[in-house]
Amino acid sequence: MASQMDENQSATVKEALQRFVDVYLKGQRPDIDDFVKQYPQHEVQLKKRIQDLQEIDTLFDSIFQAERSEFEDEAAANDLVGRKIGSFEITEMIGRGGMGVVYLAYDTKLKRSVAVKSMPVELQTDPAARTRFRREAELLASLNHPNIAAIYDIVEQDEGAGYLILEYVPGETLAERLAREPLKLEQALSVGRQVAEAISAAHKKGIVHRDLKPGNIKITPDGQVKVLDFGLAKPHTGETENAQTTATQRDHIMGTPAYMSPEQARGEEADHHTDIWSFGCIIYQMLTGYLPFEGQTATDTLARIIEREPDWAALPQETPTSIRTLVQRCLEKNPDSRPSDIAEAITEITKALGTPEATLLRKLTRAAMFAGAAVIVVLAGVWFSLNRQAKPSSEEIRLVILPFDNLGPAEDEWFADGMTDEITSRLARIHRLGVISRQSAMQYKARERSARVIHEELGVDYILEGTIQRERPWDPNSRIRIRAQLIKATEDIHIWTETYDKNMIEIFQLQSDVAEQVAQGLDITLLRPERKALASRPTQNVEAYGYYLRGNEYSQRSNLESDIRIAVQMYEKAVELDPNFALAYAQLSRCHLSIFWSRERSDARLTLAKQAVDKSLELSPDLPEVRLALGHYYYHGHLNYDRALEQFAIARKSQPNNDELLSYIGYVQRRQGKLEQALANQEKASELNPLSISISCEIGLTYLLLRKHTQAERWYERAILLAPDDPRGYYGKAWAYIRGQGSTKKARAVLEEGLKNVKSEDSAGIVNSLIHIDVFDENYQEALDRLSFKPEDVSDPSSFDPIALRYALIYRYMGDNGKAEQNFEQAISILKSKIREDPNDARYRSSLGIAYAGLGRRDDAIREGELGVELLPVTKDFMGGLVMVSDLARIYVMAGEFDAAIEKLESLLTKPGAMTKHLLLLDPAWDPIRTHPGFKKLVESGK
Repeated sequence: MASQMDENQSATVKEALQRFVDVYLKGQRPDIDDFVKQYPQHEVQLKKRIQDLQEIDTLFDSIFQAERSEFEDEAAANDLVGRKIGSFEITEMIGRGGMGVVYLAYDTKLKRSVAVKSMPVELQTDPAARTRFRREAELLASLNHPNIAAIYDIVEQDEGAGYLILEYVPGETLAERLAREPLKLEQALSVGRQVAEAISAAHKKGIVHRDLKPGNIKITPDGQVKVLDFGLAKPHTGETENAQTTATQRDHIMGTPAYMSPEQARGEEADHHTDIWSFGCIIYQMLTGYLPFEGQTATDTLARIIEREPDWAALPQETPTSIRTLVQRCLEKNPDSRPSDIAEAITEITKALGTPEATLLRKLTRAAMFAGAAVIVVLAGVWFSLNRQAKPSSEEIRLVILPFDNLGPAEDEWFADGMTDEITSRLARIHRLGVISRQSAMQYKARERSARVIHEELGVDYILEGTIQRERPWDPNSRIRIRAQLIKATEDIHIWTETYDKNMIEIFQLQSDVAEQVAQGLDITLLRPERKALASRPTQNVEAYGYYLRGNEYSQRSNLESDIRIAVQMYEKAVELDPNFALAYAQLSRCHLSIFWSRERSDARLTLAKQAVDKSLELSPDLPEVRLALGHYYYHGHLNYDRALEQFAIARKSQPNNDELLSYIGYVQRRQGKLEQALANQEKASELNPLSISISCEIGLTYLLLRKHTQAERWYERAILLAPDDPRGYYGKAWAYIRGQGSTKKARAVLEEGLKNVKSEDSAGIVNSLIHIDVFDENYQEALDRLSFKPEDVSDPSSFDPIALRYALIYRYMGDNGKAEQNFEQAISILKSKIREDPNDARYRSSLGIAYAGLGRRDDAIREGELGVELLPVTKDFMGGLVMVSDLARIYVMAGEFDAAIEKLESLLTKPGAMTKHLLLLDPAWDPIRTHPGFKKLVESGK
């Protein structure tokens, strides 16, 4: 608890200091005393931190920037091109930096190209500069490594001029490479490993580079990396340097601001940890395309280095967790918190490059695989390629429709996406086409990609891509132009390219034309219902159609209530403009159901959903989207699984390869306890939407219920690979370890990894799982600390546990009966209030039974627990019913009805479900019956 309080205090000070820096950088100078008074508990500490910041401001004003060399004028005035230095003919200038100008020269003796680095004329009479220049030669001469540019000779002339004769490295600098285009993941790791090996070799010689940056890293045409320019390097002896070699020589901070360590920025002693910091900056920049700390001025940049954290969310989703952790460690503000040896980076990168997934990744990279800061496709495609099922049927053609590029104004981006979705929807109705889901296809938006790579990642045969542009928004007489092309993915061959140019009023005919030409290009004969579907016009009102597409944009954007409510407004506007718009009514119903299911369980909301779906059914009973919406109404509105499946089956006749439809069929079948059938439909959905984390997690859960824990682990691992910042994969995998192996150690490690990658506001599921593990490990105080850190009720469709009930149970396990009773009383009050709102919610009844049992109210407890099972039996809801039975067994134990508890536990273990013998052994709820013969028998025979 104390450590968490310290962390909270530190976070408050950090936030306050950040606020001060932001104001400071805007040119304001707030009074320090007045400012710190806003934080009465941290005044002294905060004032000291601000004063420390002001002390280094004098260094900010004299910052030395190597990119804008102060020697440019002298270099131009004393250009050596065309001159001869010894046996070296100078042919061209190829670079300049803070400690010299570099030329390409020809060695007339050995017949080879070399690089000649000259000391600026201004410094030739400066003893300190000449010493540093000579030291660079000595340092380079002591290094012999394939990733460090070699030194051949040093030439010093009587007039004071000095020249280093260096290995000429062809190719481009890493800075030039990054300016041209971002690096792919494997390329970034390969470059990073070679840089680390070079710096490691220097450190072993006791040499610190001190100016490691992309401009000092060369990449040859064959991919070899060479680290250059040890002009600011120094031998590290651990002793303070003399006046001639200090880091602030000539009233300047030596180095390049964007890659400086905090200690360099303060003008403090720089050791090998400084290079490790710069290395972290470079890896971050290669992976994201951005500098980790960047301001408009050098002062801004150094302020950010000292007081801010990089945007860790900018790291690409496909970044391995080990690499993500490595970069975070390299960029620790405290030098002692960074890796002690850069060799650790070599080890981690080598491991990341050596996995089976990385092996396939290298293969994909050679096929021109794309990369980007928010792309999750690459590693997900690797997993899919390694684990892909056999192609379902030789008759089925797999097609992906990539997001059409918007050639219009930026505000039309949603329109281009909406048109892509509509074309996708029409093509998905063709019986011989397996169309990849919109969700997976959207991962390729605005990214470079190779057809062969997309074939590998998604298992598709053909790709449809194109561009779209409209003249004016929703003017029936404005023009809309689509240029589409069909590509055979396996061979990267264009089957056809066509341009369509129509009035906006013909927008549906345009969609149909594209879809029909795709079918023709794939030699698919359309059935009469398919041809009719392709030619459909959902509305005659172009403006209403625009609102419908905007509604789709918001409903598909996220599950946030704000987005869903905006979608409702858009659909309502669409049906207001066209009261006969069946598709808009169907989508409107689904949005109302989404709000009802997860946020607002009211009869009024359910009535709105029913009215909308009834209207859509009245207008267009044959539309699969209408039947899908009606199925959702029966499922989410009433848990009427048979009626829901009936409607889903009707929709599936028209859309046999709709991944969303298959997923929901699987969800309903799982709630019925038909786990194998559910799994088949979920895995089929995954084939059509291979990049969906939700589907991966749901498949993992189904395998957990089947007690196939190894398979569950693999699907949760896939979810983590797809989205390292999503909590579901972490706590799913943790529970697979607990239920399958009883390993709280493995589970805890996975969850703690998740806490590093998941945003704090999204981490409730991980924290709740850690609380369970703390209880299993009898770390009750830690469980209480976590509970107080994130005090939230646990509420989902299968359970409701108020925070007070969770406190009460933990205090009960600790033997603190007084606090347990207080919290049980509070829980009862909360649950009774909930029951008054909805007396038929089994979750409230079950939890109330546990609270009564905690107070020794035996009859009340058993009554509520049995009522919970009655209201939500396993036959009505397999998953929720299992929770009710488990809670009733817990109540029986607390009430001393041990035989009845054993009977319920036996029913849980003898059929598929979440309960396993490992949970029985770990959970202290079952401590009172551990010596019961029936319990021992359950553990011995349980799965």
